[in-house]
Amino acid sequence: MNFQPLRVFLADDHPIVLIGARAALEQSRTATIIGEARSTDEVIRELSRLPCDVLVTDFTMPGGELDDGIGYLRVVRETHPALPVVVMTMMANPGIMEQILSLGVLGLVDKADDLELLPLAVRSAVVGRLFVSKGLRDLLSIHRTSGGTQDKLSPREMEVVRLLAAGLGVNQIAEKFGKSIKTVSRQKMQAMRKLGLANNVELYQYARENGMII
Repeated sequence: MNFQPLRVFLADDHPIVLIGARAALEQSRTATIIGEARSTDEVIRELSRLPCDVLVTDFTMPGGELDDGIGYLRVVRETHPALPVVVMTMMANPGIMEQILSLGVLGLVDKADDLELLPLAVRSAVVGRLFVSKGLRDLLSIHRTSGGTQDKLSPREMEVVRLLAAGLGVNQIAEKFGKSIKTVSRQKMQAMRKLGLANNVELYQYARENGMII
């Protein structure tokens, strides 16, 4: 029986990662790369015209309208609810990883690992089986066992903290989420209180130390 390669759409803003991921997938004969993108805007636009079996994507790709990784993945899930997604990332934050998985992402691959793991992640995703590379799996396991401080935060509070640490202001975050400035300010203050943070400097330091700045 002939094996039909999976149609994969590949997205990353770093050309060297695109080259490495393409090589790993094509050399394994797992996939045919039907398209590539270097921004979230390109991904959303191209997916609407290029049918594919799996999306393999970076978590954050600056420059597009959807420059927040969680927001980007939400749009992908809303517009293509049945599409298996594998995320490549350099993050080391289990709280954000939990958010990604809660969106139905079926693969998490650490860019620090060998990209030869990608074919396995893609094959797992297409049959609905979760794949998380070992280093990230260990982080998630420790987080779930210990119950880290980020468990205190709601998903929206975590997003607000992450975006503030990335340099966005309260006004920008309010516009991004379609919320009032008062609501975002309240979420910021609630998050800081839960984490025991006194000011923006401590918030930035917390985000950096906990892998929230990617």
